[in-house]
Amino acid sequence: MGRNKNAIVATVMGGYEGHRGWINYLAVAPYERRQGYGQKMMAAVEALIEKRGCPKINLQVRARNEGVIEFYKALGYRVDDVIGLAKRLEVD
Repeated sequence: MGRNKNAIVATVMGGYEGHRGWINYLAVAPYERRQGYGQKMMAAVEALIEKRGCPKINLQVRARNEGVIEFYKALGYRVDDVIGLAKRLEVD
């Protein structure tokens, strides 16, 4: 959890299921973006996942979210040649 003096400003969820690590839901409050919170959150969750013996971390980003893709590329992530499949279980 990232904090400034007054509030929680960043959060991330990550885990390791024995095969791959996963990063989910990195979020930084809009008024605190570009202050390094996202990078700090990623470094912390990556270290925790790596400590568990994880060989690779995956994450998913919508293809049109170019700014976020560039953020992750700057952290060393690359686009994998895979196809994500999904099945909606609830009707929106």
